[in-house]
Amino acid sequence: MFCVPSTEIGAIMNITKGGLVLFSANSNSSCMELSKRIAERLGVEMGKVQVYQEPNRETRVQIQESVRGKDVFIIQTVSKDVNTTIMELLIMVYACKTSCAKSIIGVIPYFPYSKQCKMRKRGSIVSKLLASMMCKAGLTHLITMDLHQKEIQGFFNIPVDNLRASPFLLQYIQEEIPDYRNAVIVAKSPASAKRAQSFAERLRLGIAVIHGEAQDAESDMVDGRHSPPTAKNVAAIHPSLEIPMLIPKEKPPITVVGDVGGRIAIIVDDIIDDVDSFLAAAETLKERGAYKIFVMATHGLLSSDAPRLIEESAIDEV
Repeated sequence: MFCVPSTEIGAIMNITKGGLVLFSANSNSSCMELSKRIAERLGVEMGKVQVYQEPNRETRVQIQESVRGKDVFIIQTVSKDVNTTIMELLIMVYACKTSCAKSIIGVIPYFPYSKQCKMRKRGSIVSKLLASMMCKAGLTHLITMDLHQKEIQGFFNIPVDNLRASPFLLQYIQEEIPDYRNAVIVAKSPASAKRAQSFAERLRLGIAVIHGEAQDAESDMVDGRHSPPTAKNVAAIHPSLEIPMLIPKEKPPITVVGDVGGRIAIIVDDIIDDVDSFLAAAETLKERGAYKIFVMATHGLLSSDAPRLIEESAIDEV
């Protein structure tokens, strides 16, 4: 550790402020509010920019001040119109690049298309496509929060800061949930078990995993790439070759691994979007004796009629 005299700190801050420009990539209320709060904490003015839609739905961006040789931070929150949000960001990044900005840092709390980060049958890994587009547009650094999969960072050829919301969520549990020592951290599927284990270890609580619900019901039988040849083609490969029959996947019966009876159940995840799996998990936990159910996540997308479904469910608080 070392100390910097206050006069030197002031000089450093002045240099930083002189070479820093902060833009909000769109005019929706959440993005503007976040941008203004960041600007207030930094003690800087918001950059002047116009982002709007043409009558033909094309996105137009007009940077209204010089960014030459400056460090530009572009803040973008994802609205319901995800694809328009992405184009706003890409066009603004490219506008700053062609205006000779020194560096362009994207601040994107929720990385769009992050759930499409694995190959599904004959689909595509859309997160990789989006990462390539951002880098090609001119982004030099990305700041995001709680990526759906940490491996998404490998899709970028620029530095990525994947910030964590867990310190705030842990603090909330300790300060706002009465008798949290009688709680158990719940993973609503085996895929969420690692995140739940991390919370449980830091809070020194037990863990429970719901198995058999919210599983991907993909059958390899319908995907020719993973299926063995049919019986009539086996002889063509080799007369003596026997290929075992492929058993299709089936969801196992719903089980809860861990004791939740008479406990507070805290379901942790990174995204709340389609809430069906959360509702089913809450019902299962109620049946197993949990007397209060909390759901905690970083990104509350809550698409469609998710808020109404949550209000009518066994979930006590999100």
